Amino acid sequence: MDRIKGNYYFNLFLNLMRANYMKSQKDWEKVANEVGLTHTQQHALWILHLDNGLTLDELGNIAFWNKSTTSALVSRLEKKGYVRKERYLNNSRTIRIYITEKGKKILEDSVNTERAVKFMGLLRSLDVEEIEKFLETLEKIYDLMNNQDSTDFKNYLQVSSNMMLKL
Repeated sequence: MDRIKGNYYFNLFLNLMRANYMKSQKDWEKVANEVGLTHTQQHALWILHLDNGLTLDELGNIAFWNKSTTSALVSRLEKKGYVRKERYLNNSRTIRIYITEKGKKILEDSVNTERAVKFMGLLRSLDVEEIEKFLETLEKIYDLMNNQDSTDFKNYLQVSSNMMLKL
């Protein structure tokens, strides 16, 4: 593909991805706000709901947050009683984060509102082949972006997605 055509497609790609991301982030923020959470807090609880007992580094790697952001977020969630920290094998340097029953309840409340059900049903109007091809393309783009240290994210994506089939 020549450079001009490549720039044309990249412009469309970049702006459509940004617009979709910004719109989904705003919608997800509204969903989380209905129960008094931020979308970031809700995302952390969602991750822990599907993969409980992560370290701060693992949680940050899955959510693409830096260490200080992850630590501050977990501290706020802990103060609200939504998560608890435990030292792993009496090693004071390794802390695992667990969602509490209170955290599970607020998360459940947040994804069962009318707004959440509508938002989470977004792809249901497409046929399975369209969705699978789209997701395959997104994953290829993710890989093309040279995401070096994404083992935690890739593992989480596979495990959490498979868990959704069992819920």
